[in-house]
Amino acid sequence: MEKAKLPAMSGETVDQDTFRRVWERVMPDQTNSPIAVEGGQGEREIPETAVPGTAAPEPVAGEETQQTQTEPSQPESNLPQVPACSEEPSGEEKECPCTGTPELCLGEGSQGDSRRLEELMSMARRGMLAGQMLSSRACGSCARGTMGNLSADHRQALRRLSAAYFLITGKRFRPCCPHPELPSSFSLAMREQFMWEQRWEHCNRQAAENTQDPCLRALYEELAQEGRLHAGTIRSLLEQMT
Repeated sequence: MEKAKLPAMSGETVDQDTFRRVWERVMPDQTNSPIAVEGGQGEREIPETAVPGTAAPEPVAGEETQQTQTEPSQPESNLPQVPACSEEPSGEEKECPCTGTPELCLGEGSQGDSRRLEELMSMARRGMLAGQMLSSRACGSCARGTMGNLSADHRQALRRLSAAYFLITGKRFRPCCPHPELPSSFSLAMREQFMWEQRWEHCNRQAAENTQDPCLRALYEELAQEGRLHAGTIRSLLEQMT
């Protein structure tokens, strides 16, 4: 709605400042005022969206709305382009040629030791059973403990030999030997076990000399050393009994 200008009264010009002050007291809400008062505050126009019954003005075609987020600036076209980084040439690969034949450990090349391993496993089982029998016959706690340790050593030897046999052949071998027949006298049984431990040492040393497998050689030498220690322990025990 278009507002009317301030009319002249009695042919005289009205003081705009005086009329404005009076009109503002009478009509504080200048929005609904039918007369536009010119002055310090200026004309107050009614926004189109505030008038009831009118719709919001549609944007003019071609006018872009203001974006809430600032779009990233495009790089200037006159800047020099950075060349793509090429892969740095790696240093020359140093080849390490393998010369000679490595010493295989517990491989298929040691198939020739399978028969000897079976014999030693059978002997180890016999030593384990003999130690259990001597431990049960011993009178003193020292003798029982000594024979118990001897039996445990041969049980561990059987496991080590069995593992080596499996790595070489890919098969399991379980020796089935009966319980050894020992004399009824404990002293005579100890004497027989003393001589058996010496044979155990001899067989392992002979196996270590004939094998080409470094792992088997080390194993045989360790078992031979255990046989020697067992024989010395039995001798020492018999010396204490006499």
